[in-house]
Amino acid sequence: MIPIRPLLAALMTLTAAAPLGASEKTFARRGYYITFMRMPTYDLKDWRRIVDAVRDDGGDTLLLWVAGGFRSKKYPITWAYNQEHENVRADFVRELIGHAHVRGVKVLLGFTPFGYDGVNRYALEHPELKAVGPDGGPTAPFGIGCWGWNLCPSKAESQRFMLDYAREMIFDFYPDADGLLIESSDYAACRCRDCGSRYFEREFAFVKAISDELWARKPGAEIVVYPHYFSGAEAPGLGVRGATLPFDPRWSLMFTPHSAHPEPALIAKARASLWSDDSPSRRGPREIQANARRARREGMNGYVPSLEAFTFVADAAEEAQEWLKGERQVPLGFGWLAPGDPPYDEILQRVNRIAYREFARDPDMDFAAFEQIVGRELLGSTKPADVADLLTLQALFNADRTWCQPAPITCPDRVRAMAARDELTAARRAELRAGLDRLRALETRHREPKSGGERELLRIARWVLDRWDGPEGKLLHDGG
Repeated sequence: MIPIRPLLAALMTLTAAAPLGASEKTFARRGYYITFMRMPTYDLKDWRRIVDAVRDDGGDTLLLWVAGGFRSKKYPITWAYNQEHENVRADFVRELIGHAHVRGVKVLLGFTPFGYDGVNRYALEHPELKAVGPDGGPTAPFGIGCWGWNLCPSKAESQRFMLDYAREMIFDFYPDADGLLIESSDYAACRCRDCGSRYFEREFAFVKAISDELWARKPGAEIVVYPHYFSGAEAPGLGVRGATLPFDPRWSLMFTPHSAHPEPALIAKARASLWSDDSPSRRGPREIQANARRARREGMNGYVPSLEAFTFVADAAEEAQEWLKGERQVPLGFGWLAPGDPPYDEILQRVNRIAYREFARDPDMDFAAFEQIVGRELLGSTKPADVADLLTLQALFNADRTWCQPAPITCPDRVRAMAARDELTAARRAELRAGLDRLRALETRHREPKSGGERELLRIARWVLDRWDGPEGKLLHDGG
């Protein structure tokens, strides 16, 4: 007799790992970009749920930015700032990759050459490696959660460090990963005499070296790079032009609206072309649909946007906001969550996840059809008024929200800081009061909820309104 339970388990595993049919979706590649290192409070159980969400939303790819979030043996300085990170405390990413593979999700490990999290801390021990700015002095410290300095890629020690650190991550720690995301910095390019206009040539020396090493060991590995090494185009925000180096069609390319604009000639050559933007993290369904349409229009075969939700404690004045120092980041602005609670199954984020799932499958879906799906799945109701209330609440949580600051209507501390900087104009106060009036009306309409989703609407509306009870409410009145 064949044992039934093992057979069923095997069948479930095969079903879970089966690739999504190409006929179901516009994009051959789908998934999310997530900054693992800036989410220190989530353990393996939480990250398994996040991987499951990638798959549930039609994804087959997770761009997992891990630099600064693993316990490097060679370079402890790269994680010393991040000692509370659950993966630094007890490494679990190898197990997470195994879970992702069972679910049919590829995992590419992300980092920035010569900059950003983990890498930018190396300059604390080697200040002589700091990148040089246009004024001839070191570039200013910069970061999100992890503050430090870009490194000069023309220095032999910078190249040695980057290769050692990347090798340790991909070969020693996580050899089962499916490849790398090598994300060029959008902050600064070294302007020293050796870099200058040849900055991307210097950076490319590392990119090619680690690519060749990985392909030699794992020929099928996917390596996603940015177009700056090949396009010759101006790199947005950096003040330097890209290089025109030979392109290997084994590379995949990443394009973004803010730092890497589409290059049709390169797209035609690449193994894959991935579009990424911030709409699932910071915006709403209409922006997700617009970006899916843009990705298709630009000829991309992959749409892998951000699903980031920071939970680090800010040691610096993030976004030049002193009031954030010492405060834990509020993931997606959902201030009712405990530090260890991921935000992705909250009803307001489920709106964006469903939008990504549907519009990545069919960017031309009628928005009214999307509203029907959202209402049915989240509220148990397709009444236009109920769906409108859900989308209104979601829009209020995203209004003027930044990467590090919750929406003003949800955060009296932010409004107080705005007032201290004379940014809280009469018009701004009136706008926030109008938003609260909309929430009060929504709360009144749903006082007798008929579904779990409707109860969530009521709970969240009351959570916001309660934050403005007492002295905080005076902030929203002239002279308050």
